[in-house]
Amino acid sequence: MSSAISLSTLDWLIIAAYFVLVVVVGLLLSRIASKGIHDYFLGGRKIPWWVLGASGSASNFDMTGTMVITSFFFALGFQGFWVASRGGLVLTLPFLLAFMGKWLRRSKVITTAEWMELRFGCGRGGQLARVFSAVANLVVVVAMICYFATGTGKFAHTFLGIDPTLCAVGMVLIGLLYTMLSGLYGVVYTDLFQELMLLVTAGYIVFRAVLLPEHAAVMDAAGAHWTSLRPAWTAEPMHWLENPDIYRLFGVCVIFWVVKQIGDGLGGGGGGYMAQRYYAAADERSAGLMTAEWAALLSVRWAMVAGMALLGIWLATKDAGIAATLHKDPEQTLPLVLGSVLPAGLKGVALVGLIAAAMSTFDSTVNAGAAYWVRDVYQRFMRPNASERELVRQSYGATLTIALSGLGLTLVFGEDINNVWDFITGPLGAGTVVPLILRWYWWRFNGYGFAWGTGAGLAFAIVLQWVDPGMAFYIKTPLAGVVSLLAGITASLVTPPVHEDTLRKFYLQIRPFGCWGRFAGSLDSDARKPIKRENALGIANTAFAFAWQVGLFTTAITFVWHQWTAMYLAFSLTAVLTLVLYFSWYLTLPDRNDGSDASTSERPTR
Repeated sequence: MSSAISLSTLDWLIIAAYFVLVVVVGLLLSRIASKGIHDYFLGGRKIPWWVLGASGSASNFDMTGTMVITSFFFALGFQGFWVASRGGLVLTLPFLLAFMGKWLRRSKVITTAEWMELRFGCGRGGQLARVFSAVANLVVVVAMICYFATGTGKFAHTFLGIDPTLCAVGMVLIGLLYTMLSGLYGVVYTDLFQELMLLVTAGYIVFRAVLLPEHAAVMDAAGAHWTSLRPAWTAEPMHWLENPDIYRLFGVCVIFWVVKQIGDGLGGGGGGYMAQRYYAAADERSAGLMTAEWAALLSVRWAMVAGMALLGIWLATKDAGIAATLHKDPEQTLPLVLGSVLPAGLKGVALVGLIAAAMSTFDSTVNAGAAYWVRDVYQRFMRPNASERELVRQSYGATLTIALSGLGLTLVFGEDINNVWDFITGPLGAGTVVPLILRWYWWRFNGYGFAWGTGAGLAFAIVLQWVDPGMAFYIKTPLAGVVSLLAGITASLVTPPVHEDTLRKFYLQIRPFGCWGRFAGSLDSDARKPIKRENALGIANTAFAFAWQVGLFTTAITFVWHQWTAMYLAFSLTAVLTLVLYFSWYLTLPDRNDGSDASTSERPTR
């Protein structure tokens, strides 16, 4: 559809009011955030857990990702759920719920790069690991902003009818303003409002889809395979798609996507806005509670996506023009459904909800990325004695630079959102996740191994994308992972191990499981028992939470599609696992602030 979808005056007023509101919130919170970098990047560790959980959910409920996932649901039906296993399912949350969230909070750091000196010490190896971690995370952040700008421009173009690049620039500048001024305070409290708008939008879409008079006829038109819950080895796309080749060897891709997400969970969710939420939590109990809320709120996204896909097929069966557009580009499903189904006024609310989702992803990513420059490069190596005022000014500059860099990168990728996300979740993610895993579970892994593993994986992924961007996902992703693994292990074994005192301090502070027997064995039996019990529960609860989350999302989808038998089964599974987690996880959460979670000094260790 070449022309913009019409918006009423009321719609425009609602959209304008939203933009004014988020900027005002940013200005009001700027004084609090400017006190120091702990306030700017962590909210002083005083933000309530339920605000952090809603903020995390809003950040994962992004507009660009929702467009992509809706397009796969439209094209593949339930098989689109398995495509979302590459990132949209957020399969890292079960690990964060069960044990990793506690480990991150116990670290008492501002960034994952700063964490490297806790694990590897302050010597040359630890410093190398910190620098490489900061650089790798900044690269990923810039790629994520590119992903945001690409999808935002494409979405806004459908409604405004102007160039997608101009739309992306406008959205980035508005998001940049309040993020730069207010830091994490502005991020999470605008996210909270944005989550409420998303819930309103999702609620209306689900209402329209569930009560659609032609519901049965639309499901028949989609075909029986559209609602198949069983993962297909080779996905069968809707017959009208112009390029079905991308769905061949679908099962192989799903395996790699799930393995990559499990790796992200074992590695602590990467170093972006997810980890930042846990560093900012008031205590370990807050970290656990916000994760449960985070996962529960994300189920609304899946109900909405299922409704969007259903309404997209309904529109395609009624309007030849819409059908032609969606057959050529399924990524237009979400904006066309919003533009065609919603009445005036509510259309503006829905647009604000989706724009809010995009803003939430953007602000969280940029704020987390700026922390790496300020804390891990500028303060650590360039200006260790910089005042808090100077560091906050650096935060402003870093936020601006990172955002503009990501915006410029959109010119390289063009307008295909899926290509951007494929690169981020594929070779780029695989090339950096292996060292993130090894750092937690193998005592012999050192700072040199982390630096070489991260550097080799990152460089290989970027070169591979540049030289052969069309290489199959299931080839380039494991290649990047293997290169990173070999480089990391080799460098660790040919260089000296981390000092014994540093390793012992890390083990006693974090209490991880894995290859730490030599340090666990040095404790008496009374000290070892609670650690072993906690870790055993953590492993078991990961499996329970994994199934609980998938069951929760499946319940939401099958409800919208009137797949009652599947819905009852999924709901029953979810209910049973909720009861299990209540006893094995919730009742074992530690009490609130017991004095052991005090923040570290704001000065870097030397």
